[in-house]
Amino acid sequence: TGANDEAKVHAFAGKVDMEVVAHGHGALVARVPSNLPPGRIKLRLVDGADRSKPYALTLRAPNFQKPFRNLLGGFALLIFGIGVLARGAREAAGFASAHTFALLSRRALSTLGLGGVLGALAQSTTASAGVLAGLVASNLLAVGPAAVAFLGAQFGATAAPLATGLIDSRDGLVIVALGVFWLNVAQSRRSSAFARLLLGAGLMAFGLQTFRPGFELLVQDPTLLSFLAKLKAHGFANIAVCAGLGALLVAVLQGPAPVAVLVLLVAQTTAEWDLTTALSMLAGTGLGASVGALITAPTSRRGREFAKLNLLLGGASTVLAALSVGLWSHLADLIVPGVPHVVDWARRAPLPNLASHLGVAFTLSQIGVACALLPAVGPLARWLERRSADAAEPPLARVGDPVGVARAELLDVLRQQDKSLPPLRELVQNGSRVAGRRAENCLSEAHSGLETLLAGPVLALPDTPEGRLIGRAAFTSMQLQRSFEGLHRQAERLVDSRIATSASGEDVLPLPRSDDATLAEMHGLLADGVRALISALDEREHIDLEAVRGREIEMNGLEASARNSLREADRPFSGMGSHLRVLELVDAYESSGNQLYRLAEALADSVESSVARRVV
Repeated sequence: TGANDEAKVHAFAGKVDMEVVAHGHGALVARVPSNLPPGRIKLRLVDGADRSKPYALTLRAPNFQKPFRNLLGGFALLIFGIGVLARGAREAAGFASAHTFALLSRRALSTLGLGGVLGALAQSTTASAGVLAGLVASNLLAVGPAAVAFLGAQFGATAAPLATGLIDSRDGLVIVALGVFWLNVAQSRRSSAFARLLLGAGLMAFGLQTFRPGFELLVQDPTLLSFLAKLKAHGFANIAVCAGLGALLVAVLQGPAPVAVLVLLVAQTTAEWDLTTALSMLAGTGLGASVGALITAPTSRRGREFAKLNLLLGGASTVLAALSVGLWSHLADLIVPGVPHVVDWARRAPLPNLASHLGVAFTLSQIGVACALLPAVGPLARWLERRSADAAEPPLARVGDPVGVARAELLDVLRQQDKSLPPLRELVQNGSRVAGRRAENCLSEAHSGLETLLAGPVLALPDTPEGRLIGRAAFTSMQLQRSFEGLHRQAERLVDSRIATSASGEDVLPLPRSDDATLAEMHGLLADGVRALISALDEREHIDLEAVRGREIEMNGLEASARNSLREADRPFSGMGSHLRVLELVDAYESSGNQLYRLAEALADSVESSVARRVV
């Protein structure tokens, strides 16, 4: 205040003339020399021959413990807030019937918009890919339209940081408090959903507020500043490096939303990155999202085609977006008022206009690239389908024999179900959660194989007695699959019950001998029945229905005996809860045995029809 010429005012740290970064009305910004030792120094302002009185300034050595906590906690809050926001969005909007996807997929632009909505609701390209892969596997959505929807999901997943940018980060805790209060008093699912929307937005805003101070100290390091200064989108090679780094971050963080926030924070905090550099980093969204989506890619043929098409389109979108960053940056400058690279050192974020410019430029680039790739989606999908058909040698060996194809795939399903039985027994006997996961994985593979069987080979079966019989067997096997899945659930619940009823600090007590013997006998009968069915189906032999029926009757008798044991007078009430869980598991075994007999009946008719046809 009172300077003769504000533009000529300098600042001194002791006797060292500090570098003046920027002048403003009534203020200036100066950089403290990095070679000054920690301690107290005197700060003066000089205006020609006039000097101000000294002001005490304390320089402290960097302490990275607190910034590390801020970085870790802030980023965790950001990711958690995105998850809460996504859950609230899904519950508030809800997904319409899956058939809507099939209807909207008839037009490319509507499919692209639908993918954008899905990405905005899921807030994760990996989660979006999982939903779309499920629709592809169930034949509700073709591979091509699903890939178009995934292109839209990549843009929609950035809705969280764009929406959070409208909230002052200093109000984050207030919004969190409102969200928690609303969530506790909510009386309906819709009200709870909107409370989660508010809570998620507040958590993200507070996460940014926590994240920024920790990041500011780190970026003051000369080595990091030098790296950031060199990492600029000047030339094709540098643009490619920026896009590659962005793709890696998107793949690791499972979506572009955290990466968009991170890139914006770096650019605003350091003022080292311009709009083109920040946009080049986000150009890697397509490739990174498609690589990250491989986590949820199913193992079925259509699932693999969907993953491959996503990789091709993702790589192409990254290349196109990287090559056109200059165009989108220029268009954003024309649309958005203000200059993105103007530095305002008086603010916490020195580049106040960069956020709006980057949001508009990224939106334009994603829409433009997606529209450019739309004509190529269909030809690429057909090309991949032809390659998959050429590589599928085993099915080609059965061309003209759809019954043989269906029988072979049904045999694979039964083998997966059989593989689930030994770890299931280990889960019940020893409470091994690892064994439970192995059983769950085997049943998941069997379920995926059944979906593929019912969606393809069964539909191609001829309208002959043998074709109808094998089709009936395939649909019966779905009931058997559900019984096996129920068996796994009851086994997990029995383990949970045994752990809950055990005394604190003591080992879980083993099952009573009578209960364990009953379960072991039921398990053995079911395993024998499945293996006998696999052997007969594999060798095209007659199925011994009398033996299958005998095992089913024996399992029914064991179930009745276990149920009658509840009436025993000498059974203690303390173990009644555990015994009831055992009865539920016995019921699940008996239900699986019943479904196995029905499948054996269907397959017996099919094998007899096949033998009769060969004799004729």
